[in-house]
Amino acid sequence: MVTRRRTARKKRTPAYPALGAAPARRGGGLVLLVLGALVVVNLYVFVWNKKTSVSAIKREAEAASRTPDKGPGTMPAAQLPSQPLVAPAVGTAAAASGNPAAAAAIAAAPAPVGPPGTIEGKVAKSDTLGKLLKRSGLTGPEADEVIRSLSGVLDFKTIRAGQGFRIERGPDGRVKLFELVLSKVQTVRAERSASGELVGTATNAETRIELKAIGGRIDSSLYAAIKDAGESAALVDFFVDVFAYDLDFYNDTFDGDSFRVLVEKEMKDGELVRYKKIVAAEYRGKVGTFHTFWWNGKYYDGSGESSEKSLLKTPLKFTRVSSGFDRKRMHPVMHTVRAHLGVDYAAPVGTPVWAAASGVVTHKGPAGGAGNLVLIRHDSGIETAYMHLSKFADIRVGQRIAAKTVIGYVGSTGLSTGPHLHFGVKKNGAYIDPTKLAPIRGKGLSGSDLAAFKGEIGKLQSLLGAIMVTPMPT
Repeated sequence: MVTRRRTARKKRTPAYPALGAAPARRGGGLVLLVLGALVVVNLYVFVWNKKTSVSAIKREAEAASRTPDKGPGTMPAAQLPSQPLVAPAVGTAAAASGNPAAAAAIAAAPAPVGPPGTIEGKVAKSDTLGKLLKRSGLTGPEADEVIRSLSGVLDFKTIRAGQGFRIERGPDGRVKLFELVLSKVQTVRAERSASGELVGTATNAETRIELKAIGGRIDSSLYAAIKDAGESAALVDFFVDVFAYDLDFYNDTFDGDSFRVLVEKEMKDGELVRYKKIVAAEYRGKVGTFHTFWWNGKYYDGSGESSEKSLLKTPLKFTRVSSGFDRKRMHPVMHTVRAHLGVDYAAPVGTPVWAAASGVVTHKGPAGGAGNLVLIRHDSGIETAYMHLSKFADIRVGQRIAAKTVIGYVGSTGLSTGPHLHFGVKKNGAYIDPTKLAPIRGKGLSGSDLAAFKGEIGKLQSLLGAIMVTPMPT
């Protein structure tokens, strides 16, 4: 016989004994009493009271709607005016004085927005057209009106810091004229017409093209020689550009070298607007004599061979060489002897870096000690490297780019002691000295094209030869 043992049932204790038992519910009767009182008050106001009840309000409204019109100028008590009531204006006084024409003219004129006068200034660095207008005191609607009037007339991307502008307000306070000078030859305007609308227009000043012959001798730099000849520094850019495949202007220029150039200048009222293009140029110096002639959109030498080659002499303009190709150079950061397989070009941060030849971008991004790096694969097994960039231009891996395309900007990223470009060249996978690479010329002229070219450049060669250059001092 099995005896079952009964387990005593344990008494449950509250989970939070310190709090004690829940308080008893109180106050229910008080709530019901308050609600009952509110109901009684509402019944008295809207039902039992003869003055405020719903039926009393309805009777008063019906009586007001039956009230007869008491004559002109009298308004029924239950109606409101359709326009806000305002104090009598000047136009009302004019009408009262018996001059309705003056009252109509005053009523038609809009209220002045700003004081009459002229505002002149320059576009700031971060200005958009809207920001410029609001900074000059125009309200939002006024700025929108100007912008709408110039839509289709002005390419808003052409707005640059330093451009001059003028805003005129008429006697009525409204914008009468907005004028923006985009360049020496182009101006856009938004001008208020007789109908009261702003109308946008663009004007281009008349210019003429002059062929200018310039020559000089170098005694310190090409830049100084061209400036001494009375020309702008912009011509230096043009000159370096047309000889970029033949001359390294950091190493190949010497005192006593000479240059001659025929260049088209766009002029306005006797002032230079810009250089259009170099038609013919010559450079004579210790490294040789070089000629280039513009024909059918490209440059050729005197024999009709292309001036373009497989690789630029240098990927930068206006810099000095800070370190040459050396397989046993003491590294300035690591302080160890490491091969320096390229050429360093010292230049300010932000100087544009060009692709040395046309090719395909194979790398764009950080690369350890090389910093921000771009690699480009070219034809004939050539690859170029551009290191220590501060930032990249708008290029992408896999994109084919042309020679002289800006790929980035000089910096000092990675293992670097200062802002510079490290330019390296590989041929068939091995680094080589960029200055020793034999470039391959582009396609030259032949047949009838060569004959036509020869016939045309004869005049240019004569003009170049006639340019006087100061002789070397004895």
